[in-house]
Amino acid sequence: MVNINDLHLWRSALLSCVCLLVLTGCPEDLGVRFDKTARVSREDDSICFTGTDIQNYKLAGIGINSRGITTKSKDFILSPDLSVVDGKLCIPPSFYHFPDNGQYIVEYRSPSEDNKSRRVVVTFEINNGHVYNVTPTEREIFLPYCRDVDKTKVESVIADSCQL
Repeated sequence: MVNINDLHLWRSALLSCVCLLVLTGCPEDLGVRFDKTARVSREDDSICFTGTDIQNYKLAGIGINSRGITTKSKDFILSPDLSVVDGKLCIPPSFYHFPDNGQYIVEYRSPSEDNKSRRVVVTFEINNGHVYNVTPTEREIFLPYCRDVDKTKVESVIADSCQL
């Protein structure tokens, strides 16, 4: 039989934990790093990604893959000879040639000043040589709880902290 005092103790402990989580604020403040995303564009023959809050840094690694492949099948290049300059990463055809049709996911990582890895995830489509942003799925990107945004305003929301 359950003792009433034990029940009150467990309820108080649970309530304390919930209050602590609510009062501490955003999980990012607790060390959780959310992914960033970027806008895709074509500049000359290069595919470029531009995003907010993406600083100038040398990449620790990059993955360029077709969308929908399994995680085990993804290729990832460590220490590529690419850099983000003024918030923009351009991938020239000499580094990777994108076919004229298909959907892709590009993930790049960089250590930040506090030695925690930052990840940018971009999903896009190339159709007859034109590039288009595609909204990443929850399996492709780790974002804060903001999935209730108006999907008709995705373009303006992509640059915000909630992103999608």
